Amino acid sequence: MIPRARGTILVRVSTSIRTLAPVLGILAAACGQNGPSGPVPTATISGVVTAASGAVVERASVTIGSSTATTAADGRFELEDLPVGSATIVTSAPGFDPRSENVSLTEGSNEYDVVLTPQTLLTYQNAVAYLPQGIAEYRAAIVFLPGLRDPATGLPLDSRGLVRGTSDGACSIWCSAQEKATVRSGALELAGGNVALIGTTTLLDDAGGYQTLLQALSEFGAQSGHPELANIPIFFVGHSMGGCTAYGFSRVHGARVAGFLTMKGGCHNAGPAQAAADVPGHFLIGDLDAPHRRDNITAVFEAGRAAEAPWAISIDPFHHGPILDFDLMFDWIDAVLTARLPLTPGGPLRAITEPDGWLGDRSNGAVATWACYGSTRSTASWLPSQETALDWQRMAGGSIVVSGC
Repeated sequence: MIPRARGTILVRVSTSIRTLAPVLGILAAACGQNGPSGPVPTATISGVVTAASGAVVERASVTIGSSTATTAADGRFELEDLPVGSATIVTSAPGFDPRSENVSLTEGSNEYDVVLTPQTLLTYQNAVAYLPQGIAEYRAAIVFLPGLRDPATGLPLDSRGLVRGTSDGACSIWCSAQEKATVRSGALELAGGNVALIGTTTLLDDAGGYQTLLQALSEFGAQSGHPELANIPIFFVGHSMGGCTAYGFSRVHGARVAGFLTMKGGCHNAGPAQAAADVPGHFLIGDLDAPHRRDNITAVFEAGRAAEAPWAISIDPFHHGPILDFDLMFDWIDAVLTARLPLTPGGPLRAITEPDGWLGDRSNGAVATWACYGSTRSTASWLPSQETALDWQRMAGGSIVVSGC
């Protein structure tokens, strides 16, 4: 019933239905009514936000339209005074991928729970981390370090696409989609699959570059809820400048490095190996690469082996590109991680025992156990297992295998 106080309006308008209807609609709206049907119906939605593991997620943001709620310690949320009908509920929380879902709201109370998936891709400055799902605790970080630029195109190099599993952006260490896919899938099988992959733009071989990586790992630990990432053992795979940075980092922060593969850099620090002398390393030379790179790598390798560093050196028949013998690469990384990673999470890296390995004769490609090696040990390539020794021999072109003496 329209209030009597407004009756003067009715006296001054036409009594025709066509004229009267708009006025009645305006007055009804002013009184909080939806025409003759009464108040506009509204909906309330409430529920719990959990992770895929079943754990409740606190401080998650849940939004429908302009209404937002934040989950409490029990993971519960509630949104009120929502329009009835179809709506989109958007949920986000630190360490999880955002989730967007369509819901149908009926008048009154609605119950709807949200399950979030742990975030797999994290970003900090110029670094990206890929964290496979379902890992309770990561055991190692595989860090891919690119060089300064692609010698063929002059474009900057970037390993983040390899880590993301995409082909966007600049060339990575390996440029073809097939190479990237092979390297990424192989890396994710290391250490029982309990690995994080890290990609970056170029990191220079200096204290600033080292600190950038250390800070990124700490940030990834905070973002993901995996604090072990802040101190996780690192395995480096570096090409050109990236290889020099991998080696330089190992000289300074060797206690953090499980191993390193440095490919065709010409900028390795020629001073004493320092902490890197305790870290398994594999140096790769390109037979057709620039002489200064070959000279730099050879000199650093020989000085390290003279100090009994557990290092190997290989020569492929190519120019400046990265290694393409993926069996050699992954067999070697896997053997090193198996020997080096702590038996107890959070413990120190285990030391390499040189007599437990194999040696490769650089002059003829022969391989033998450490005990049976008949030439000068301090100039030979050191390999962590028979399998890696045979891989090394394949590239070296040898045929002699001495496993007992």
